[in-house]
Amino acid sequence: MNFIEEWGSIAGLAGLAIGVFAILFRSVIQKKIFAKLTRKQSFLIIILFMALVSLMSVYSIWIYYSHKTQAAKYITVLVHGKNGKDDLVLPNRGEVKLIYGDAIVVEKINAKGEATFKQIPDVFFDKNPPVHIMFHDPKGEPYYAINPDSSYHLIAGRYIPLEVTLQGLSEIKGIVKNFETGAVLDSVRVSILGTSTYSNTYGEFHLKVPPSLQQKYQTVRALKNGFEMFEMADVPIQTKTEFPILLKPKKP
Repeated sequence: MNFIEEWGSIAGLAGLAIGVFAILFRSVIQKKIFAKLTRKQSFLIIILFMALVSLMSVYSIWIYYSHKTQAAKYITVLVHGKNGKDDLVLPNRGEVKLIYGDAIVVEKINAKGEATFKQIPDVFFDKNPPVHIMFHDPKGEPYYAINPDSSYHLIAGRYIPLEVTLQGLSEIKGIVKNFETGAVLDSVRVSILGTSTYSNTYGEFHLKVPPSLQQKYQTVRALKNGFEMFEMADVPIQTKTEFPILLKPKKP
């Protein structure tokens, strides 16, 4: 469809030039100028008209593409997760940064998961420099590009898919205490899904979460003889803050 539209625009410009030629040529015929000229002179006039039409056509097409190139200095970045382009990450919230040297351009992600940069400085395109693209969450969740060391050579109108992931999902740590006395508790079994660990003599625990079990929110459970089972759902693992667990003693 774009191909047809472009050639339609070009044909329109060329047609305009031919129309000008037809008007001028008709004026010449109406004034019966050719009857007063030799065959060679008539031929030269026709060649001159054709040359003018050709120049007008070329100039019109050049203006068209020049304007199109200037207007197309934009790119669109689609931010998505590891499950593909339909796995949108922080729509209407996240931000994308284009960084080249000291120059930074920031755009917010829309509802479609896209950040469209419409006014990019020429420095991002001149001499095809390597530009870094970063994803940022204003609320501080640790999202990072899958390939953080990658750089891009921007092309006007380019569509760039940017795969990102939420880091900090591989572990949870904290301390277990007695709900009533505040004393630390050792040998408490702390678990997430199918993996678990035990608190040490200081009540501290450090649970590693294997990649197959990692997710943004987890359900944390804690169990120790003589205490009620602790369970809390939707715990944000990625915050990396210590997670406190308070166990209530069982009533006799």
